[in-house]
Amino acid sequence: MKNTLNPAILFLMIFGIMLVYSCDMNEEPPVPNLAVVNEDVEVNMAFEDLDNLTLSVLSTSGLSARTSVNIPASTICEGAIITLDESTKTIKVDFGDGCTSENGVLRKGVVNLAYTGNLLITGAKITTTFEGYEVNGYKIEGTRTLTNKGVSLENGTITLEVKIQNGKVTWPDNTFVTLTSDQVRVIKLGTQGEYEASITGTASGTSREGLNYTTSVTEALVYTKSCIDSGVRIPSSGILAFQYNGIDITVDYGDGACDKMATIFYPNGSLPVTLD
Repeated sequence: MKNTLNPAILFLMIFGIMLVYSCDMNEEPPVPNLAVVNEDVEVNMAFEDLDNLTLSVLSTSGLSARTSVNIPASTICEGAIITLDESTKTIKVDFGDGCTSENGVLRKGVVNLAYTGNLLITGAKITTTFEGYEVNGYKIEGTRTLTNKGVSLENGTITLEVKIQNGKVTWPDNTFVTLTSDQVRVIKLGTQGEYEASITGTASGTSREGLNYTTSVTEALVYTKSCIDSGVRIPSSGILAFQYNGIDITVDYGDGACDKMATIFYPNGSLPVTLD
């Protein structure tokens, strides 16, 4: 005996499948967990503040060539004590129990800079370590090494290799991110302490949630001192790619505007965000 399907039932089945498919097509693509991206932004802001601080201190001290220990700290914040020891080639920046800069950055603890020579000399190296150092409540640990890989007098640029080893950033709730990074920074020096940094390279680490992640700069990230001083501590342009939990995500920082806007692109969707 041959079984046949009632045409009416067949029609209803096909219609139901089409209806479900149509609903799926109209649904917004799911937004993945973006906590890793947000944390990376906060970590980078803390380290970019450190870059700004380091370059300001080195510039004030004659880019490590000055021999006087009386280095004014007013450009960082009132109350900070900067001590240069030429015999050991070290600079100590002590913020004590807390010191707030003119642009509202709260720092505490000690940043130690050990240098081999004037940063303008190819091969010069600056190694940064920390003693209870915090910026806006984030505790910074690890070793950060800047090495001058070349100077272009024609373009007014310095190329720095920047490595972070055993990096750790701890939030006020004691959760933390670990990181290791290997970057190249081309710094274009301007007048009156102004500079622009163009950054490429990679990083990897573990998020506050315990997720392993990697990042890679696919289009150079650009920072300017004036923008950072205004309170905007994210890149003004550039693209950073993330890979974690089997997901590929990119963050596009725009085309050069000094603002806190970016666009996050994830599989089948995007999300404009304000990063602060």
